[in-house]
Amino acid sequence: MNDNEMSKFINEIINDKLASMNSVHRQSTITTIKSENIAQHSFFVAYYALKIAKVLDLSREIQGEITIEALIHDIAESSSSDVPSNVKYQVPGLKQMLDKAEDFAINKYFPEIQSEFDHLREHEANGDIVGTVIKLADIIALIQFLQTERSLGNQDATLIKALNQTYDNLKRHLNKLSEIIK
Repeated sequence: MNDNEMSKFINEIINDKLASMNSVHRQSTITTIKSENIAQHSFFVAYYALKIAKVLDLSREIQGEITIEALIHDIAESSSSDVPSNVKYQVPGLKQMLDKAEDFAINKYFPEIQSEFDHLREHEANGDIVGTVIKLADIIALIQFLQTERSLGNQDATLIKALNQTYDNLKRHLNKLSEIIK
């Protein structure tokens, strides 16, 4: 790669859609004291997923796959925004429409990670160890965010309800993980 090609490549990165992950906020149905953007959330999910993978003594190759896929699990939300999971599943057909929006965003803005995103979707659909570890990390990141809100004095009933539901979801996924590793 010559200097001009490298400069062009660097310029493309600087103007990449990925930068908008810093400005797309999460948890739009809950009144919060502080906000968290998709970039922050994705970092936490990737870190927690790696920690879980290490505790499970998964191979370095699987640890790497889990970390990369956790890091990009919400990347398409940089163009579609965050839609809370309770809303995704309450509105008939919405999840399928959002999947199509994600496909569009990946194809248009992030084609270089198409194969990793496809693998992530496969792992989620199969409910295997990779998908389950990433889902657990996602749930843990949400619990930590909601607990921080509580510690800041947020007593909003919607937040408390969401925290309880998220702990229930954590238990379900921990049971699923137990079944997988047996």
